[in-house]
Amino acid sequence: MIGKFSISALLCLFLLSCAKEDLVPVAGFISDPNQSMPVGGVKVELWTQQIEDGIFAANYVLAGTDTTGSDGKFQFAIEKKQFTGMYLIISKTGYFGYQAEIKVEKVNSDNSYNADYQLLPKAMIQVRIKNSAPFNSADYFEFRILNGFTGCQDCCKGDKYQFYGMDVDQTVDCQTIGHQFIQIQWLKRRNGEQTTNTERFFVNAFETTGIDFNF
Repeated sequence: MIGKFSISALLCLFLLSCAKEDLVPVAGFISDPNQSMPVGGVKVELWTQQIEDGIFAANYVLAGTDTTGSDGKFQFAIEKKQFTGMYLIISKTGYFGYQAEIKVEKVNSDNSYNADYQLLPKAMIQVRIKNSAPFNSADYFEFRILNGFTGCQDCCKGDKYQFYGMDVDQTVDCQTIGHQFIQIQWLKRRNGEQTTNTERFFVNAFETTGIDFNF
């Protein structure tokens, strides 16, 4: 009985070892660089493209989904294959999600992968421009955000916003990266006199920051 048990135990260990060798660990760490902290609750999808039975598969397939813990870490264990492409989709509410390519050469050669990723927090800016001391129809004001962000359609991209006349009272809303200083360069012109300046404003993550320009 002892001999049979020992052989069975060794066989189980051997099979488990083989099973582990047939799996490729893909892991990572996700942090918020602006707030200097790991980000928990991040949804991470792993998509792969591979050669199977000598046939190239053109389409990517979802190999697994994981969610980071409070330590910002995620991990997958996927079946070992000849990968031809691989990427992650990283997303969380309140952050700018994105797709991150994985170097399949490293995965194929090392049979493992581990890398650090960053998520940038979202914030809103609400800029109000009002002509509080109108002179004539030639009154003019313009501004643009010097360190704008182009990561989304409604982001503050650094475009120049221009306003003319005596009855200006408008609001511009746009999205940017939170927990940082933004720089706004502005110019105003009234009665033949022109003034320019650049100001810094701190934008809190996950909040709307109001900025007023009265000219």
